[in-house]
Amino acid sequence: MLYRWKALGQDIQNKVRILLPDPQVLLSFLSSMISHYKNLESHSKRKTESDFTSEHYMNDRKKLKASTANEDVDILVGGINSFPELNSSGDIEGIVDFSDEHQSSNGTNFVKTIGDIWGLRQCPVMDMALEEGETYFYSKLLYVLQIYHRTMPAAFEGSFDFFKVLPSNPSSLPPVVLQSCLPLLIQHVGSFSKYETPIITQAQMYRHLRPFLGLLIYSPTREIKEQAYVLAQATMLSTGAFDNNTREICAWFFFIPGYNSNSIYVEEPEVEIFQKLSSIIVSFLCDAVSTIGNNLFKYTDLLRHYTYDSEGGKDLIPEFSPFIICILKKCLLLLSSGSGAFTLPQKTLISLYVCCTIKYIMDTQVDAGPLSFLIDHLLSEKLESSGRKVDVLDLSACPCEWRPLKTLLLFSRNILQQLTYKISSIPGEVMHFDSSFVSTLRDVKRVVNSECSIGLVGSTLGFSFSMTCTSPAEILWNFPSVISIANNLIGAAFPVLASIFFLQSSFLSDVSKLWPEMFTAGLESVRMHGEEREDEMIHKVDLYSMEAASAAFCLYLEKTPFHVIFSSIAQSSDSHLFKHPKLQKLLLAKLLEMPRDHLISSLCNLLFWINQAQSSYRARPLYELEMLSELCFTLAVHSLKQIFAENTNNFSSAYAHAPLQLQYAAEVAEIIFNHPAVTASLTWPFSGNEDLSYSVFGEPSEILLQVAKQGVHRMNHHVLTLLGTTCELLFSSCNCERSQLEGSHANKRIAKAFKILVHKLFLTFKNKFDGCIKTKDLKPLLPTFYALHTLIRFISPFELLELVKWLFSRIDFQDVAFCLSWKNSALSVGLHVAGWAFDFLLEDMWQPFSGSTEFNFFGGVKEKSFDVPLFEGIFFQVYEISSHFELDVADTCLLKAVKVVKRMHTVVQNPYLHPIMVMTRVIASTPVNVLSHCLHRINKTKSELLFLISEMSPLHLSVSGHMISEVPNKSLLPQAKSTPENCLDLISDEEVVMCLPVVLLYLNSILLKFGRQFFKHFEYMISFYGRRLLDGFCNWNRFVSEEIFEIGLDESFPLSREEFLNTFSNSLLVKSISLVQDYLLLSGHSMKLERRLTLFDSVCPHVSLYEDLLDCDHGQMEFDSLKKSLNFVNRAVAKIKFCRMLLFPENGETKMNPLEVSSHGLDKSRIRFFIVLIHSWMLLVKKFPSNIDHSKQFDGKNISLFRFLEVFMIRTVLDLTTLMHDSLIKLDSLAFIELFAKSFLLYRFEDPATLRMLQTVLTSLSQGNFSCITLLQLLLAHSQFTKTIQLSCKSVGFTQFGLVFTPMQSMLRSLVIPNTNVLNRRENMTSSQLNLKRLELVKLIRVLFCIKAQQSKVNGEGDTGINSRELLYLLLSSYAATLSEVDLEIYNLMIEIESGDKSSTGTIAEMDYLWGTAALKVRKEREQDQGITSLNNIDVEAFEDRRRIQFRENVPIDPKLCAQTVLYFPYDRTVKEGTTSKLKKDNFEDDHEKCQKRKDVTRLRLLLSYLQNSIEEPWQRIPSVTAVFVAEASFVLLDPSHDNYSTISKNLMRCSSVDMKTIPLFQNFFWSSSVSFKTDRLWILRLLYAGMNTDDDAQIYIRNSTFEMLMSFYRSPLSDNMSKELIIQIVRKAVKLHKMTRFLVEHCGLILWLSSIVSSLCWKEYEDRKNCIFTQLPIILEVINDVTSARYIVEWLQKYALEQLSELSCHLYKLLIGDGELMEEQRTVNSILQILRLVLKISQKRKVYQPHFTLSDEGLFQLCEAIDVCSKKKYSPCAALGLKVVLMSTPPTTVMGMDQENLSKFLSWAVRNAIQSESTKVLQPEESDYQMTALSEKEEPEDSLVSKLLRWLTASVILRKISCKFNTDNIWEQSNINNLQSLLECLEKRFGENEVGYGCGEILAASIFYLQQLLGVNHRLLPSVVSALCLLLLSGSSSTDMEIWLGLGISLPSLLLKIRCPAEANPAWRWSYYQPWRDLTFELDQVQKMDEIHACEQLLVVISNILGQKSLCTHFLSLQDDNISHAFERERSILDAE
Repeated sequence: MLYRWKALGQDIQNKVRILLPDPQVLLSFLSSMISHYKNLESHSKRKTESDFTSEHYMNDRKKLKASTANEDVDILVGGINSFPELNSSGDIEGIVDFSDEHQSSNGTNFVKTIGDIWGLRQCPVMDMALEEGETYFYSKLLYVLQIYHRTMPAAFEGSFDFFKVLPSNPSSLPPVVLQSCLPLLIQHVGSFSKYETPIITQAQMYRHLRPFLGLLIYSPTREIKEQAYVLAQATMLSTGAFDNNTREICAWFFFIPGYNSNSIYVEEPEVEIFQKLSSIIVSFLCDAVSTIGNNLFKYTDLLRHYTYDSEGGKDLIPEFSPFIICILKKCLLLLSSGSGAFTLPQKTLISLYVCCTIKYIMDTQVDAGPLSFLIDHLLSEKLESSGRKVDVLDLSACPCEWRPLKTLLLFSRNILQQLTYKISSIPGEVMHFDSSFVSTLRDVKRVVNSECSIGLVGSTLGFSFSMTCTSPAEILWNFPSVISIANNLIGAAFPVLASIFFLQSSFLSDVSKLWPEMFTAGLESVRMHGEEREDEMIHKVDLYSMEAASAAFCLYLEKTPFHVIFSSIAQSSDSHLFKHPKLQKLLLAKLLEMPRDHLISSLCNLLFWINQAQSSYRARPLYELEMLSELCFTLAVHSLKQIFAENTNNFSSAYAHAPLQLQYAAEVAEIIFNHPAVTASLTWPFSGNEDLSYSVFGEPSEILLQVAKQGVHRMNHHVLTLLGTTCELLFSSCNCERSQLEGSHANKRIAKAFKILVHKLFLTFKNKFDGCIKTKDLKPLLPTFYALHTLIRFISPFELLELVKWLFSRIDFQDVAFCLSWKNSALSVGLHVAGWAFDFLLEDMWQPFSGSTEFNFFGGVKEKSFDVPLFEGIFFQVYEISSHFELDVADTCLLKAVKVVKRMHTVVQNPYLHPIMVMTRVIASTPVNVLSHCLHRINKTKSELLFLISEMSPLHLSVSGHMISEVPNKSLLPQAKSTPENCLDLISDEEVVMCLPVVLLYLNSILLKFGRQFFKHFEYMISFYGRRLLDGFCNWNRFVSEEIFEIGLDESFPLSREEFLNTFSNSLLVKSISLVQDYLLLSGHSMKLERRLTLFDSVCPHVSLYEDLLDCDHGQMEFDSLKKSLNFVNRAVAKIKFCRMLLFPENGETKMNPLEVSSHGLDKSRIRFFIVLIHSWMLLVKKFPSNIDHSKQFDGKNISLFRFLEVFMIRTVLDLTTLMHDSLIKLDSLAFIELFAKSFLLYRFEDPATLRMLQTVLTSLSQGNFSCITLLQLLLAHSQFTKTIQLSCKSVGFTQFGLVFTPMQSMLRSLVIPNTNVLNRRENMTSSQLNLKRLELVKLIRVLFCIKAQQSKVNGEGDTGINSRELLYLLLSSYAATLSEVDLEIYNLMIEIESGDKSSTGTIAEMDYLWGTAALKVRKEREQDQGITSLNNIDVEAFEDRRRIQFRENVPIDPKLCAQTVLYFPYDRTVKEGTTSKLKKDNFEDDHEKCQKRKDVTRLRLLLSYLQNSIEEPWQRIPSVTAVFVAEASFVLLDPSHDNYSTISKNLMRCSSVDMKTIPLFQNFFWSSSVSFKTDRLWILRLLYAGMNTDDDAQIYIRNSTFEMLMSFYRSPLSDNMSKELIIQIVRKAVKLHKMTRFLVEHCGLILWLSSIVSSLCWKEYEDRKNCIFTQLPIILEVINDVTSARYIVEWLQKYALEQLSELSCHLYKLLIGDGELMEEQRTVNSILQILRLVLKISQKRKVYQPHFTLSDEGLFQLCEAIDVCSKKKYSPCAALGLKVVLMSTPPTTVMGMDQENLSKFLSWAVRNAIQSESTKVLQPEESDYQMTALSEKEEPEDSLVSKLLRWLTASVILRKISCKFNTDNIWEQSNINNLQSLLECLEKRFGENEVGYGCGEILAASIFYLQQLLGVNHRLLPSVVSALCLLLLSGSSSTDMEIWLGLGISLPSLLLKIRCPAEANPAWRWSYYQPWRDLTFELDQVQKMDEIHACEQLLVVISNILGQKSLCTHFLSLQDDNISHAFERERSILDAE
C-alpha cells in the first residue's frame, strides 16, 4: 500500500511541476515588493537600535475579514495552510482590515479583484484598502515561492538572494508578510521544521543576525519567535566557528535582557525598556559574530594555542568554539579602552553578559577543563599585565566593570583545582550610610509612587544600570527594596538581577539567611505551571513592607530561568536549599516548560554539578555532596524523560514536543556515556558498605545483587540509575519503526558511544579482578560488579561470554595457594556473568520475530555474530566447574545454557538457523557423567537439568533411564535381613518427585523402542513411583505445596486456553497424577474402592457445607504475584484431575458393579465432588466479575489465568453432568443448580460462552428436580435482559412504514456481488460479542421454556408469576424478520410461548403480525383504542376499518431488505409443512383484479398475465431466474425512464407467456446493438447471477448453452473488464451447484478456460496485471477450490484430465513466483498453494507409467522465495502450507547439485517453518493426560512436518547417491548388498572419490542430523537417516579416520553391518507424503532391531563428532563410557530374557 501512495505522490508532483509557471515571474514580483518596502522604510522616520519595534506589534494590529473560497475556485495559489488561524468571528489573524470610505473606484475594483482571486468575494464587507490588498498579495506570493522552492530547489540555486526580502528593520514589514517571509527563509537555508537545526547555511549569512535577534526578543507572535530562533541559529552557524554546536549558540541568547522562550511582550513600556537594555548587547554580539566570521582561521589558531597544556605537554580537546576567545578579547579590549563610546554602566552590562554566558557554557561542558584552562590563560594574562598592585582575585576593591571577569576567573581556577566555588556576598561589616545606590532606590520609589508612566522607562534603565555597578553586598542588604522596586517596574529589571544572581554563587543562600521570612513566604507563594494563584499579588503598596518584597520575590522566582536558580542552589552550602520540596518542585516545573534543545543544555548542567560533587569530596562535607547529587539525579531523570517524550502535553507542558529526532538521542547518548561523572562512577567509585564478605558471590543472583547494592555508594548509585534510565529511553526511541527508517547514522553514533563506555567498564572490571586475585579479596569488585549488572541488558551476550572466558583464564584451578572457598567465590563471579548472558540469549529467543531485546540495538546477535565455539567453550567450562566444585551457582548457570540450546530447538529464527544446527551437537557431545552429577544430591535445579538433557538426547535418555531404574530395582530386590518396604526408604519423597519427569520420558521411549509386549519389564518402576506418590498425595496440601512442584515463569507466558492446558498438562504435578493413574491401571483391583474414597476424603475433607477445591477462602486468594497465581491454578487443576481420577475409574480402568458403587458410597462422593466443583466455580466468578478486564486492580496475565481455571471448571462440570446424569436426576433436589444459575446471572451474564455452557447443563439435567420457573423469573428480571434482547439489526434503521413508499428503480442495481465467499446469507448476523450474547440468551430462554413445559406436565399448571404476553411484546419488538439465526430463534421462541401458554395465545395476531418498531406503535395504539372500545354503542365495522388503516400505516417495509431477500433467498433451506404454501394459479386472480382498479399500475397487468399464463399445473415450481426477472421487470415497468423499459414492454406485448425453459430476453440484452449495449449486457449478466440458485436453474442454463456463450465471450475482444468480472462471478456461483459443476468441468472445459485466463494474466502489462490479481484472481482461485472440493470431480480429473489441472497449476506457479509481492492477501497465496498441493497429491496416486506433475529443485527454491516474500519472511500459515506443497513433490535427486547458497536458503526456510508449525500446535483436551500404557493402544498419529521433511531430505540424498553410482534397477540383483557396510563398500568400488555435490553435502548432513535430534526417540526413521548421513560423511573416508572419531576399541564396520540397507535404495520404493514406505523384504527380529537401534545411536555420536570437528568445535563424546555400555546391555538383556 505504501508504494502506491509514493507513486501517486510522485505523479502529482510531476504534474504540478509541468503546470507551474516560470519562477522568474514570481521573482520579478518579489523584487518589486522589496523595492516597495525599502521605499517605505526610507521615507519613514529612521529609528535607532533602541527604537527597534513597530506600532503594528502593539495596539495598531488590524484584521482583514475574509471567508473561504467558493467550491468552484479553480486554483488557489498559496501554501497548504495559506490562511492564518481564524478567530471565533471568522476573522483571519494578522490580515489588516481597512475601512476607507474615500477609496477610488479603480482601487476598489482592484481590491475586489484580489478578493476574487484569494476567495474573499463572499465576505460581507469588502472594505480592504488598496495598500493592504498589495500586502496580502505579497504574503501569498511568498507562500507560492515556498512551494516552488520545495518543488524545484535547483531553479533558485544562486539566482536570487532571499535575504534581501527581509529589511534591516523587520518592523517595516506587515505581520502577514513576515509570517510568510520567515518560513521561506528557513526553507532556503535547508530546514523544513521548526524543531530542526539548519544543516545548510549560506555564505556570510551571519551579517543578517541583528534583525533575527530583534524578532526573537520582541516579536509578539510565538510562531515568529520560533522561526527567528531557527534563523538566528543558522546565521551564527554560518560563521563556521561553532561546528554545529547549537547548544553553545543558544547560550549566547539566554542572558540577553528580554530573551525568554516562553514570554511574549505586548506592553509598550516593557518592550521599550528591553530594547534599550539589550540594544548594546545585541550590537556587541553581532559585531563579535561578524569578527569571527571574517577571521575564523585566526581565532581557530588562537584556540589551538590556548588549549595546549605546556605543563602537561599535551593538547586539550576543546568542546567549545573559538568564538569564546573572540568575544572575550573584544570584551577585554572594550573594558581597557578609554574611549567614551560606551558608558561605565554599558561596559559593566556587556561584561556581565559575556561572563554569565561563558560561565553557563562552562557549566554545560562534558569536560570543563579545557575551557577553564583557556579562561585562566586569557584573564590571568590580561589582569596581571594591567599594572594594578592588587590581588587579581580580590573583589572588594575591584571596579564594577572588571568584577564579573574576576568572578569568572575565580570560578575557572576552582574547576581546574577541583575546589568548591563559593563567594560570600555578606561582608563582615556593612556600612549603612547613604550611598548612590540607596539614593537611586529612593528616586525610583518616588517615580513608582507617582503612578505616572512618563519616567518609567528612564527609571527602569537607571535602576538596572545601578544594580550592575553596585556591589553584591549592598544589593543584598537592600534586597527587599530592590526586589520590590524591580517588580513594580513591570519586572523589566528581573533579567539583570538574574544575571547578577547567576554570577554570584551564594546569592540565593545569602538571601535565605539574611531575609528568611521574605524568602520562605515568597517561595511558598510560587505558582507552578497550570496552577491558579489563590490571592492576587500585592502591587504598588508600601515598598518597605515585607509582604510586598515576598510577593515580588515570588514573581522573580517564577520568571527566572532554570539555570539561574539551580546554579545558586548547587553552589550553596546550605542543606535546607537542597531539601526544600518547593524549590525542587519549582525546578521540575521549569524543566517542564523547556523546549527540547534547552533541556539538553540543562541536562549537561546537571551532569556538570554531579561531576563537581564527586570531585569535591575533600573540600565539602559528604552529606552536602550526597544531597546535591540526589537533587541533580532527580532533575536529570526528569530532563531525560522530557527529552524523549513524544508529546509533553501529558505533563501539561508549554511545549508540545515533536517526535524525537535521532540526532537529539545521539547527542544525549554521547553526552552521558562520555561524561566524566559517569566514567568516574564506573572506574573509581566511592566505597560503600565495608562490612561485606567476598563469599557473597556464591549466593544466588538475587541475593548477590542486593548485597552488591549495599556496596555501592549513594552518589555512584545515582549515576548508575541515571545510566540505566538513559539506556532504556535510548533503546525504546531507537527501536521504533520510524527511527529505524530515519536514523541509521544516529544509531551508529549511539552504538559507538555505548561501546566505548562498555570498553571502559570491562577494562575496569578486569583490572579490579586482577587486583582482587593478588589480594585474595573480592570485596573491591562489588561496585564494579553492580555497575556491570546495570548495563547488562544492553550488552551483547557474546561480549559477556568473552569476559567470562577471560575471567576463567585468570583463575588457576591447580594453584594450591588459593583456598577452596576463595576459588569458589572467584569462579562464581564468572558464573554469574555467564548466567546473565544465557538469560538474555534465552529472552531474545522467546521473541522470535520482534527482535526487541535490548542488546539487539547495541550490536545484538546476528547469524554472522553468533559465536558457536565461544558458547560451546563456556558451556563445557561451566560443566567442568559444576562437576568438580559442586557449586549451586554453576548448576544454575549450566541449566540456563541448556535452556538456550533447548529453546533454539523449539523456536527457530531465520538468523539463528545455522548456529542452531551446529549447537545441536552440544548436548549430544556432553559427557554422560553429567547425569551422575545431576542424580547425586538431586535438587530442583539438577532435576530440571537432568530432564532437559535427557529430552534432547536419546542416548543420554537411555543412560539416565538406566541409572534411575536401578534405584527401585535394587530396592525391590530381597536382601539379607531387610524387606522391600525398608529399602524404599533409601530415597526421599522429594527425590522421587524430582526423578519423575525423566522417568516418564524414559518409559515413553521404552514403549516406542520395545513395544507393549516388553513393557512389563518396566512396570516395577511405575509401581514404585506410583505408590510413593500416592502416599504423598494422602497429605495433599503439604505435598503439593513443595517447591519442586512449582511452575517457573518464562518469557512465553501462555494466553490462550489451549496454551494454558498445554502448560498445566506438562507440569510436574499433573504428570505425577498421570503416573499414579498408570499405576492404578496396572494394579487393576489391587487398589480397593475404600482406599480411593479415603484418598478423596483426605484431598477434599469435610470442612463445611460449602467447601471448595481452591484450598482458600474467597478473600485469601493471592493475586499480587504472577508466580503465585500460576501455581495456585496449577494446584487447583491438579486437584480436580486427581479427584476425578479417584472417583471415576471407568476411564480406561476396570468398571465397577453399580451395586458396589452404591454400597461403598461412591455415588455420594461423586455428588459431593460435583457440588464442591460448582461452589468453587461460584467463588471464582465472584472474585473476578465480568467487567474486571477494565479494572486496574488485577494484572492482565492474572486475569487470563483465572479465566482459564474458570473455563476448566465449567467444562469439568459439563463432563460430570454427562457421566453422572442418572445419579443427579434421582436426587430429591438440585438446589446447587439454582445457585449455579444465580451466580451466572450475577457475574457472567455478559459472557456468551458461559451462557452456552449453562444451556448445556440445564438441558442435560432437564429431568432433575429444580425450579425452572425460579430461574426464568431471575433471568427475565435481570437489569440487562431487556437491553440485550432489544439489540436491533442494522437494517431496521432504514425501514419505511406503510404500504405507500417510493419504489426502487431497479432491484439488480442493489445486487452486491461480494469479493469473498459470503454468498450464503443464512448467517448475515455479525459475529460481534453483543449479537452473540443476544443469540445465546434467546436460546437459553427457549431451553428454560422447554424445561418449564416438561415440569408442567409432571407437576401440573400453576401460577408461574411470568407475564408471557409482556415477554412476547418484547420479543416482537426485537424481531427483525430476517433470515439470521437470532431472528429464527426469536421466531421459534414466540411460537413456543404462544402454543405453551394459554394466557398469551393470540398475542401475535393482536399485533397484526407486525414486528420491530411497528409492533411497538401498534401496541401503543391498541392501548389507546381500549378506552374507545370500552364505550357503549361502538361501531364495530368502523373499528375494523380503523385497524386495517393502522396496519397499512404501520407495516414495516424496507425496500432494500426486500430486494436482498429476493436476490439472496435461501433456496436450500427446508421449511416445515404448514408455514408456507406453494404457488397456485388462483393466487394471481386477486392481484390481477387489484391492478385493474389502479390506473398507475395497469402496465403490471401484462406482467402478471405474462407469468400466470405460463403456469400449467397447480403446484408448478417457477425457476428462480424467471422469478427474479419478473420481480426486476415490476420495478422497470414502474419507471418509464429506465433503459430497459421499452424492451420489456415490447416483449410483454409480443409474448403472452414466459418460456420457463429459457432465460427471458437473454439474446436481446446480451447481444444488444442499441446505444446502451454495454448497460444492457451488464443488466442481463446480473440477472444471470441472481437467477441461478437451484438445479432447475442449472438445467435451463445447460439447455440454452449459456455458459458456452459466456466463456467464449470472455475471451473475445468485445468483452470489457466489468463484463469479465461478472462472468467470473457467475461461474463462481455456478460451481456451488453440483450438477453445474460436473457439466462445466466435463463438457465446457472449465479447467482449460480458467487456465487460459491465468495464463493471460502473466502476459498483461504491470498495471493491468496488478488490477486483475486484486480483482479476478481471488475469484478464479475460489472457483478452482470449489470444483476440486468434490470427490467425484477429483477422481475424474485424476483419470482423464490431470494434464489440464497441471497446466493450470503451472500458470499459477509462474504467477506466484513472478508477482508474489502483489498478492497482499494471504488467502490468495493460500489458494494457489492448495491447488498445487492437490495436483501433487493426485499425481502421487497415479501409476508409475502415467505422466506426473513435479517441481524441479530450482522450481522448489523459487517457490520458497516467493512464499517468503508473501509471508514477509515471518512464519505464517501460508509458509506452512508452502512447505507441505514442497513435501508433496517427489524428492528430487538434484538437490545436492543446487548452488550452495541457494541450498542453504532453502534448507533454512524449510527447517524453520517445519519447526514453527509444530511449535504452534498445542495439546488437545483429550491428549493432555500423559499416560504411558494408554499411549500404546492409540492409533499411530500422523507424522509431523519435521518428520516429513526429514524423510524427504533423507530420500533425496540416498536417491542422489544411488543414482550417481548405480543403475537403480539392478542394484538389488547383487545379493551381497543387504546392509549399510556392503552399500558403502560397493560405492567405493564403483566410484572411488567422494562425490559431495558442489560442497552441499555438509549442509545437508547438518540439517538432517539436526532434524533427527529434534525427533528424539523416534526410531522408525533411524536406519534411513543414519544411512543418508553415512553416505554424506563416511563415504570415501578411511576406517582409521573413523576410529579416531569413535575412540579406541570400536570398529566402524561392526556398526555398519548391523544396519539394513535403506529402503529408499529399493527400486520399488515410492515417495508418500503421509507415511513412510515400508520395505517388507528385510524384516528383522526384535534382537536385530535392538542391535540396529544401538548401532544407529552410536553412529549418531560419530556423526556428531564429525560435524563438530568441521565446525571447529573441540569437545567430543566418547563411546567408551561404561554408563553407555551398561545401558545398552540392560536393554539387550530384556530381549534376551524373552
